[in-house]
Amino acid sequence: TYALIRTGSYPAMTLLHFINCVGLASAPYFITYRFSGLSEYSAFWRCIKAGAAYIVTQIIKMLVLASFFPMTEEENATALIECAKCSVDLIDLLGLYIVLNKILGKGEMKVLVVAVGWGSAELLATKLLPLWFGARGVEFEWKYIQSSLDSNISLLYLLSTCGLLWLLTRNDFNKAYLPYVLTLLVAICYRPLFFNLARSLVSVWVLLAVKAILGVLVGVLTLQLCQALAV
Repeated sequence: TYALIRTGSYPAMTLLHFINCVGLASAPYFITYRFSGLSEYSAFWRCIKAGAAYIVTQIIKMLVLASFFPMTEEENATALIECAKCSVDLIDLLGLYIVLNKILGKGEMKVLVVAVGWGSAELLATKLLPLWFGARGVEFEWKYIQSSLDSNISLLYLLSTCGLLWLLTRNDFNKAYLPYVLTLLVAICYRPLFFNLARSLVSVWVLLAVKAILGVLVGVLTLQLCQALAV
């Protein structure tokens, strides 16, 4: 360790760690944009609009949280506050629904545009700064790799959310599927509450695996609903 400090290798190592974490976190978004056909449809500015909508939505959420759910130090109120925060996340669903209605394009392209644009803005706002100040630290920590993997899993849930909301925007939507769509949307919205409760029971790696498995399951169910409507 002393030799690394003397030779100046630590800055290079920490910068490399930061680059690895950023690459791991952002690669799925780039791959989705590059190989899903979005780049061929000149959807870059539409993704920017979706990202701007994310920023506006988060500002509204912060105002709502500050106005109606002030911080408290009572331990008994922790679960209630977490539930309230997840309820405020319903504003995200409203924001995504509005953006899906405003973005022009085919159905599957609208879902991808909104998911990539919204998700990229979320990545920049919630992951990049912690990685910049944390992953460049002197000591290597797995939590930044775990945070990058978590952003990949978040894209799964975001794609499913956009797909479910897109179904609701269709004029030929079969109302018989409405309970299934709403159940999945509520489950996705309140998933942080479940994962926060499970965090004290299992390790971070196990929790990430559970998140990924449930994300794939929700994605498969969403595809099934989309295919059922298309028949």
